[in-house]
Amino acid sequence: MNKRDLANVVLGPLALLMTASAAHACPGVGVIIRIEGKPQDVVIMRSEGGGPRAPVARPRVLEVLCEGDTIRAENGAAVTLSLDGSPTIKVQGAQAYTVGARHGAVTLAGNAYRNVSDHLLPDMKRQPWDVRLRGPGRELGFALTTLASNHQTLTPGTRNLLVRLDGGVGAYKVQIASASGAVVGQAAGSTTDVVIPGLNLTPGAYVIKASDSSGANVEAQVTVAADQPPSSSDYAGMTDREVQAAAVAADLARDHSDNWSLEAEQILAAAPANGLDRESVYELIESYGPA
Repeated sequence: MNKRDLANVVLGPLALLMTASAAHACPGVGVIIRIEGKPQDVVIMRSEGGGPRAPVARPRVLEVLCEGDTIRAENGAAVTLSLDGSPTIKVQGAQAYTVGARHGAVTLAGNAYRNVSDHLLPDMKRQPWDVRLRGPGRELGFALTTLASNHQTLTPGTRNLLVRLDGGVGAYKVQIASASGAVVGQAAGSTTDVVIPGLNLTPGAYVIKASDSSGANVEAQVTVAADQPPSSSDYAGMTDREVQAAAVAADLARDHSDNWSLEAEQILAAAPANGLDRESVYELIESYGPA
């Protein structure tokens, strides 16, 4: 049973409530990109359809924000917002922040945020608030569990390769070799996120091998194909390129987890940094498994 199915079983009716609460009457003017402290200490008050103001259920990273939302952070928490066409905003302390109108292309950006709300936010809200799915003390493995199926596909070219590990004992070593066994790149790191820099990947079969300081090893076969992953214009119009990459990557993993989740993580890893809590998005990508 994959993580998404397990969450559905455990949460049951609550998951359905969260899905319903993710629906937005507004076209969206931005998203939450980082929460410091407890997410339950972030309070978003919203009026939907002209009705009375009410709190948004269980706000999370990638929560789509509406014009007129009032946001405050309690008990020492802080929340960072990416608003379309504006600098990032950090809300903390006693001061509440009211979200203003969007700048820029209304229809295009509005559709993009609506797709985040409809496609990704229900799954993001199923992720635990305070319980990590990964961490030390577990047997060494790939954070992307579908990598072990040997069906993951990468695109060719010169690039860095992010390999996220789970458990084991640091430090870690990762290498990628051709089908003939020739090592084409390797790297070591003290954390479970290891980046192999400057790879020149040509179409063909490869093997990714990872080890930790205890001597544990894991490996997986991947294919570098000339094909590009399926793409859409669903998230065009977003001015924050990191948020756009996160949405594109998560949607790719959601619809094509069997083949393109590893490439999805590379899409996010290659994006310019603008404060997004990438760990939460990587965990969302890794939560998708075969249907």
